[in-house]
Parts: sequence; C-alpha cells; structure tokens
Amino acid sequence: MSAVATVAGAALAAAVTAAALSPGRARRIHHDAHDPPAAPDSRRQRRALTLRRHSSTVTPASLAGWADELARSLRHGSTLRVSLLSVLPDHEALRDRSAPLRHQLERGAGVADACDRWADEINAGSAAGEAPLAAFAAMIGAAAHLGGSVSTPLERFAVVMRQRVSDDLERGAQSAQAKMSARVLTMVPLAVLVLLLATDADVRRVLAEPAGAGVVAIGLALNTAGSWWMRRIVGATAPGDR
Repeated sequence: MSAVATVAGAALAAAVTAAALSPGRARRIHHDAHDPPAAPDSRRQRRALTLRRHSSTVTPASLAGWADELARSLRHGSTLRVSLLSVLPDHEALRDRSAPLRHQLERGAGVADACDRWADEINAGSAAGEAPLAAFAAMIGAAAHLGGSVSTPLERFAVVMRQRVSDDLERGAQSAQAKMSARVLTMVPLAVLVLLLATDADVRRVLAEPAGAGVVAIGLALNTAGSWWMRRIVGATAPGDR
C-alpha cells in the first residue's frame, strides 16, 4: 500500500499544482517565499510604476485618435503645419514622443523635412512597439512631400490602426480560450486518476506493482510536458509582446 499512497499523493499534488499555479503566479510565490512582506506603500508604488510603464507606450489606438483629430482640423481649413502644432495628442506618451516634431516646426523647419527627421529619430531609437509611430511619421512626411490633401491618408491610417487594435483583441480572446483548453486537457487526466485511485480497487492493485506505477509516472511526465508545450505555443502568439 505504500506504493499506492505514494502514487496517489504525487497525482494529487500534481493536480493541485497545475490548477493553482500559472507560471507567473509560481514566480511570484517563489519570490514572496524568499523576500520579506512588502509594505502597503511599496505595493502601491509598484502598482503605480506598472501603470506608468503601460502608459509610456505609444498604442495604435492613441495614434488612430490623433490621426482623426489632425484630419478633422485639416478639413476645417487648417494647414498641416498649424494642425501639427495646435492639435496635441491626448495620450501622454504620444504627446512626449511627438514633441521633437513640434520643436522642429517651431524652429522653422518644413513639414516634410521635420517629419523625415522625426522618423529617422524614431527608427534610430528602435524601441519595441514603435513601428506604428515610425509609419505615422513617414506617412505624414510622404504626404507633405507629394502635396495635395493629407486628411485622406490620415483617415485611412486611423482605420488601419483601429483594425490592428481589433485584431489584437481578437487574438487575445483566442489566446484566452487556448489557455483554458490547455488547462482543461491537463487537469482532466489528473482528476480521473485521482478518482480511480479513490474508488477502484483494481486500479490501486495495478498501481501497487512496479509496472503500473511506472506507467502512471510516464503518463504524468507526458502530461506535464504537454501542458508546458501548450502554454509555450499560446504565449508565443500573445498580443502585446510584439
């Protein structure tokens, strides 16, 4: 019976661990076990730091909003230079990242040249997630070089950015479904094993033998490997990491 108790305990522990611990939560528990409890003030500071980190990223939605506002200003009769100087983005990070463009325009640079320098500066920084901002700068620069109406390219750019936001949300929903499916596929075999160990004497008798215990151990190893592999596949396509 000692072999049965050992296998049953291992199966139950694996089931509880798989259900309760995601990779991120396991890391948090590991750090909490070795670090002293954080004071309420430090926790609030960490939450504030996380919010500032998220708000410091230029998002496609903020670019779409700014593009729409610029197009609206142009359709009301303003020039592109005046619109870029007077219509400030609502998003703080985008307002900061577009400050060099307004600075060059205030110093008398042409709109096309200022946009080209701004695009070069963005590309030189090569910060993650700023490809849409570089595309926005290049689009305005090209429109200023070619002349004509700039409101139409701005409106089309806003449509593309909103479509990108919609695609990201769709991928997020599919990723959540895949994660739930991976958890179910991991938990069901473990739950069935625990149930059989508790209710079926034949299963307990088979597991008391070395061959039966070895088969269960191999099954648990394959189940763990499959769970890790599914989480890796889902995490590789998670939005927001691009």
